[in-house]
Amino acid sequence: MILMVQVSTAQTQLWGTCQNGGSRDSGTIFYCDGNGNNFQLAYTCSQLTGSLPWGNLCKANNGKLYGVTFAGGCNDSCVLFAFDPQTGIFTDIHDLDCDAIQGNSPLNGMILSQNGNLYGLCSQGGANGYGVIYKVDLNTDTYTDIYDFIDSTGSGPQGTLIQLSDGKLYGMTQNGGANSLGVIFSFDTSNSIYSMLCSLNSYTGCNPETNGLIQGTNGKIYGMTTAGGSNWNPNGAIFSFDIYTGIYTELFGFDGTNGAIPTGSLIQATDGKLYGMTSWGRENFLQDGNIFSFDTATNTYTDLFDFNGTNGKRPYKSLIQGSNGLLFGTTHYGGTNDQGVAFSYNITTHIYTKLIDFDGSTLGANPNCDFIEIPSLATGIKTYSNESILNLFPNPATTSITLHSQTPILNSQLIIEDVLGNKIYQQQINNSIQATIDISKWSEGVYFYELRGANDLARGKFIIQK
Repeated sequence: MILMVQVSTAQTQLWGTCQNGGSRDSGTIFYCDGNGNNFQLAYTCSQLTGSLPWGNLCKANNGKLYGVTFAGGCNDSCVLFAFDPQTGIFTDIHDLDCDAIQGNSPLNGMILSQNGNLYGLCSQGGANGYGVIYKVDLNTDTYTDIYDFIDSTGSGPQGTLIQLSDGKLYGMTQNGGANSLGVIFSFDTSNSIYSMLCSLNSYTGCNPETNGLIQGTNGKIYGMTTAGGSNWNPNGAIFSFDIYTGIYTELFGFDGTNGAIPTGSLIQATDGKLYGMTSWGRENFLQDGNIFSFDTATNTYTDLFDFNGTNGKRPYKSLIQGSNGLLFGTTHYGGTNDQGVAFSYNITTHIYTKLIDFDGSTLGANPNCDFIEIPSLATGIKTYSNESILNLFPNPATTSITLHSQTPILNSQLIIEDVLGNKIYQQQINNSIQATIDISKWSEGVYFYELRGANDLARGKFIIQK
């Protein structure tokens, strides 16, 4: 089905979760517009179906947001959930502690893969007790344990996964491996082959906690560890890893005066630099974390902004760069109520703006999340079937696709992305009922499209099979 929705002036929204607070003191889901204004409560969590949400939300092809909670549900267990931002319906799709042999204690959210499934990590449980890689089939919301970690090749994964163009999933474990200090690994979903790529050590970075990996524009993987590094105290490190040569390189060791103990992931912004946060820092770890940049071209680290409690404290997760170019993030503590803040940071002007102080009751407390940016979904959204508004054919396709509307498409942008979120096609359509696109040179797989006008938005997906 294609969704045609009426959109507000702000074309996107930012969504996140609070670990605590809300009317049931079980956490919340909240959102604001794409500029960081007009924060609204979307859902108050409950002990019955899942409480204390944390980690990243993931937007699936069905329009729902998927995430994890630390408590609630069966036996007050960890829960995997789906939330429909259009209807406000929250669904407990799997209770982990009631099936701990298949994994429990997920400390971060999931990713959407090329094959249309969601994948994530549990830090405990599984057949060996060292954690699992799991899959969620979006057609049935079925959870499956697809790999059980073994201590000798990596154990206790707490972070997030990424999927590269080779189709493999990549991530890190906190422990295990040759030095018992964590590993970098890959997992091939097509044949279920797990590979330990690198064993971490205390001299160049070790024991990554809820950290994840990213792939830079140069093809290398970048990440952070919460301990180890050349300034081991422990403080952590920034590193690169070349998946083709297997070479791990420590790029920067935190020493406490410039930040320490990063627990989130890096991002690469539009200026090419890496940006991230630490949760501690300055002398004797008495300060409250910072925002930093790292230029991979010159290996230059810059401390951009220091949290001081009033403006935020203990950012445990990661930044995102919004479509307006600003960085957005949250801190777990600090602010007027010491219950966390949401903020933006302008990488051009270096202006930090505290967007809101969480107060426990109105929006929740103690956000422990990354933001996710999605197209705006206004209250009272109208949903239409593709037969009545818009149609794409053939699907599956081989050499071309045609987008057809029963009414003229006016001043709209057609954008097509692959499953990794890379924009591969963009076209302006005005006063036309039909557009045909040559896809003969595109690779097989699943693709997503948006047709964005001034007052409406259509989304859908198609498959290329050759």
